[in-house]
Amino acid sequence: MAFVRWRGQYAQLVATVYEAGRYRKITLASLHDFYASDLAKLHVAEKFPHIKVDWEAVDRALAQGPPSGILKQNTPQEHLDYAAVEHYLRQWADDAEGAKLINDANSLRIAAGVLTRWRAEFYWDNHPSSD
Repeated sequence: MAFVRWRGQYAQLVATVYEAGRYRKITLASLHDFYASDLAKLHVAEKFPHIKVDWEAVDRALAQGPPSGILKQNTPQEHLDYAAVEHYLRQWADDAEGAKLINDANSLRIAAGVLTRWRAEFYWDNHPSSD
């Protein structure tokens, strides 16, 4: 199972694998956005098809932000709710697109983008270098 590990101000998607009688961590993807993009998901699925990824959990971990002490203020709890809603809005947008409801798909993606932007603004406003 994959998990998010923070490296300073960005996150990595990491998994522990068993090879040649040993466990080791491998980096599946660097996650520079505030959610797991379709491109990142596709890359991981193609390159590491044997590794299970709970993308909703990844989105929540990204919404939670880096560990305490990195940002000036801790991430508000409602950002986890935003991430859950964003995840489903993007999923519903994919479903709508598959049903040829392009306008609805676009509207759902725009709504998800608004919530993502709110979280990003909080992050950058509380980033240590934003003094």
